[in-house]
Amino acid sequence: MKRSIGALFAFVATLATLAACNGYSSGPSAPPGTGSNCSGPPNQLEVLYPIPGTRKAPAALGNIYVATKGKLPPSNSYDFFLSQSNGASTYTGLFGPINPSQIPTPHATPSYSGATYYASAIAGPYGSSYIIGPDQAVTLLWNVLGSGCTPHTEVASFHTKS
Repeated sequence: MKRSIGALFAFVATLATLAACNGYSSGPSAPPGTGSNCSGPPNQLEVLYPIPGTRKAPAALGNIYVATKGKLPPSNSYDFFLSQSNGASTYTGLFGPINPSQIPTPHATPSYSGATYYASAIAGPYGSSYIIGPDQAVTLLWNVLGSGCTPHTEVASFHTKS
């Protein structure tokens, strides 16, 4: 019996150590995946809103707005893994096409002409609403939904207002 408890304790300690070593050391932790990293975003994707690097993003941000050089596949399964400085995280929704007039101002301008525009909704588990909150550093990591890959490519970061 004592040997079984000791073996169980060693197993749990090993799992805890492995969970702590997730391979993303330059910011908040990324979710575990299959061990393969997600590929980077296609079509020169650029975040337009909130403006990358801003310290004035709204705490109740509803969408991330991006531009691409060319269209994303109609059946794209791309999204962001949103990681906050307080340890909270969520995935955004899939990218849906929008008109440029739908992007809040001020916003960044794509570095190329003829851009295609998309929005990705910030949502909590099972479609519930999700509020980032004030005074949070936020990192957007690229993800390919359903692939089992580990988000590791930082696409943009910003900070919400206090």
